[in-house]
Amino acid sequence: NLMPKKIASGVLVAALALVGCSSAPKPENQVGEVQITRNAQGEAQTAQFSPLPLDCSNPLRCPTLGLAWTAEKPKQALLTVGFTRGQHAPVEMIEFDARPYGPMRVRSLAAEQPQPNQVVFQVPIETLERLALSRGALVRVHSADHVLEESFLTGEKASPAANAVKRWLQQIYKGTDKEQALGLKGIFMDQTYQHDHSYRPDR
Repeated sequence: NLMPKKIASGVLVAALALVGCSSAPKPENQVGEVQITRNAQGEAQTAQFSPLPLDCSNPLRCPTLGLAWTAEKPKQALLTVGFTRGQHAPVEMIEFDARPYGPMRVRSLAAEQPQPNQVVFQVPIETLERLALSRGALVRVHSADHVLEESFLTGEKASPAANAVKRWLQQIYKGTDKEQALGLKGIFMDQTYQHDHSYRPDR
């Protein structure tokens, strides 16, 4: 009976040794709603946040947005679109109408679709940078049977999804010129852009 335990312990020690010797990023850190990993130089390697809602008049029928990024593909991200509750027709396209850039359409599906009630799109990170710079943005979620339009952010109010996008970009570009250029440096010291922790997906 002792032999299997000794073998298991040996395997665990070997695995830990391999992890310790590897050049893998440091363990994930949580910054607000964003999960971030960095290398030994402090550069972002991965950044993601789980889907959060837009600013919707009906919270039970509200689109949600989540993002994932890796330094291996720095110019694109994976955008997850879903809903807070209920069954919906499959999402075919999402459109960001952001001032002063105009409509930006996202319809390129990712290769993997892990969740049945969510759709994952490939989106250029430039689109998300424009969202961070916009003075106001609406989101239109296109499905087979309707188009649902909700607020991403206005001059006075930002949705939980908008806050998370800004925080996500801030963590990716932390310490670089882009953090300053996109107006993200120190932005979360301003209470206007604090995340609304009252959101619960099961409401």
